[in-house]
Amino acid sequence: MSFKALERETELLVRLARGDERAFEILYYHYSPRLFPFVDKMVRNRRITEEIIQDVFMLLWTNRSHIATVQHPTSYIFSIASHKTLDYQRKIASDKRLLEKVVASAIEFQNETEEQLIYKESAALIKQAVATLPERRRMIYELSRIEGLNHDQIAERLGISRSTVANQMVSALKYIRSFLEKRSGVFSYAIFFFLTSK
Repeated sequence: MSFKALERETELLVRLARGDERAFEILYYHYSPRLFPFVDKMVRNRRITEEIIQDVFMLLWTNRSHIATVQHPTSYIFSIASHKTLDYQRKIASDKRLLEKVVASAIEFQNETEEQLIYKESAALIKQAVATLPERRRMIYELSRIEGLNHDQIAERLGISRSTVANQMVSALKYIRSFLEKRSGVFSYAIFFFLTSK
């Protein structure tokens, strides 16, 4: 997206924040066709896809007073769609494994398009967040998420208790989620997959 186009969309969000219905209409017709394949790829049901997109714009309108400062409109709107789609997947998934499989499949089959760029943006933010963790907490996180060790294995390697590992992981995940939400407001599949893996 060019700077000029980004600037125009940011301006539309400012107008929307003031209750400008025309700005809302422009955003709706601009983003709906782009959101449809993104959502439909996950739910594979045209009616449900249309309902999710309607929910996205309903949320955009009802929360319009909070969006005037959004710097990346596309990421912001796609993140809402991601969140709404995950809400739907949670309702139909029978257990956590099935849900993670759905998310993993969605990521695997995405093309190098807007949603993939958003996924990469989220992954980059996760990396930044991890880098700011205290050294021991970061080490525990990396042993868990990168090397794939369980809590017992981490405790044995570092010479600490299993409960310490568990507490440090809880603290790390809370901090990283807060970091991500404050920096971008993005809650995409990358973030969801990060928070639910292991």
